[in-house]
Amino acid sequence: MLHIKARYQDTRKIIEVDGVREDVQRGELVVVSSEKGEELVEVLGYSKEGLSSKVTFLRKATEEDKRKAQENEERAKEFHELCKRKIKEHNLDMKLLKTYIPLDGSKVFFYYTAEQRVDFRALVRDLAKSIKRRIEMRQIGVRDAVQMMGWLGNCGNDVCCAKFAEKLDSVYVHDIHLQNLPLSPSKFTGPCGRLLCCLAYERENYLIKEILPDVGTSICYKGSEYNLIFVEPLRGYALLEREGKKIEVPLKDLLPNHYERALEHCRVCPACCRRVNADHEAPVGATE
Repeated sequence: MLHIKARYQDTRKIIEVDGVREDVQRGELVVVSSEKGEELVEVLGYSKEGLSSKVTFLRKATEEDKRKAQENEERAKEFHELCKRKIKEHNLDMKLLKTYIPLDGSKVFFYYTAEQRVDFRALVRDLAKSIKRRIEMRQIGVRDAVQMMGWLGNCGNDVCCAKFAEKLDSVYVHDIHLQNLPLSPSKFTGPCGRLLCCLAYERENYLIKEILPDVGTSICYKGSEYNLIFVEPLRGYALLEREGKKIEVPLKDLLPNHYERALEHCRVCPACCRRVNADHEAPVGATE
């Protein structure tokens, strides 16, 4: 049996699907069994990872499946408007984003954002009188909300999380500093109000700075003490200063023997003491 990558229709998250017994094509709709029930997902391609998943393949989507999904979508729109009215009636501080009904129609999922925890028990009881189905309210974060609803990024393209990102990596203020960018978090904030996900894409290109002394510290070079004032990993040089004179030196001349081992450790390490210290000083920039 094969594994495929697919995208949920409601949250737009990318998932791994187990037990594929038929040939499927990119863009095709298939029916899977997930924790939400039976639902349609869009095929993105075959997976080489073969990771174990709680989502299992059932069948290719039939015309009846597509018809039922369309009916559920229309019904979800009605329930969405109903829920918005009830939220206003109950004076709840929450923003309803999407209403979703899986293919089997057993539940209705309401996705919302809120700054604080919301007591929606009375709302659910009120909704149940009209909907007469099981109801599940799901609070999501601002990054998940942008992924679900879509948006234009600072670059003018669709945001990465809604277009191709498989997971939302944590991004830190330290990433701005590491990439020699102006330390102005507001300039690198996405539509979700968090630091741009694309800062994480460049992280590996600058990892070599993690095994060098901090900029501003002293470093020994060819028997003399210099001040390290700048490191440019992409061009492979560092700028040193001694007695007012600045020189450019290749990074390889400053790195210890077998530094590749340390670099490999940085690639797989889930945290960095330098990063933690930097973000402790400026927690407003960290995103989870």
